[in-house]
Amino acid sequence: MKEIALAFGNIFGGIALIAMLASLWGKFEIFFINKLTAFRQQLFFLSLTLFIETLFNTSIYFFYHLAFLDALFISSTFFLFVSWVIPYHSHFNMNTDILFLKKFGLSSPIKIFTPSYSPFFVGTLLFSAGGLLVTFCWYYLF
Repeated sequence: MKEIALAFGNIFGGIALIAMLASLWGKFEIFFINKLTAFRQQLFFLSLTLFIETLFNTSIYFFYHLAFLDALFISSTFFLFVSWVIPYHSHFNMNTDILFLKKFGLSSPIKIFTPSYSPFFVGTLLFSAGGLLVTFCWYYLF
């Protein structure tokens, strides 16, 4: 019985933590981000993305007790997959469905995949390219 109460406490505590962080982010956005120019907002979100990706890399490094370059390679590959392959593949599936519907007389134009250059995409691409470049260059010497 004690374990069930602890599990529910963890679940509701996690929900409360998410709600508090959302509330704090809303206040932070009102007081800080809205006062920035558009370029500085993009720069802030780019640096925030790089910071979060670096935290993710160090958490993989400490949690799995890997070498730093191995953790960098894993996280770079993961972020590249998340930011590039998943949107590309979903776009490919949408075009495949459109081609299938053309057999039944329904027509819709096929759309070419163009990535949106958001701060998340650019930051992830920079982190992944830099991480993969550092990893390959380091292991190429051995």
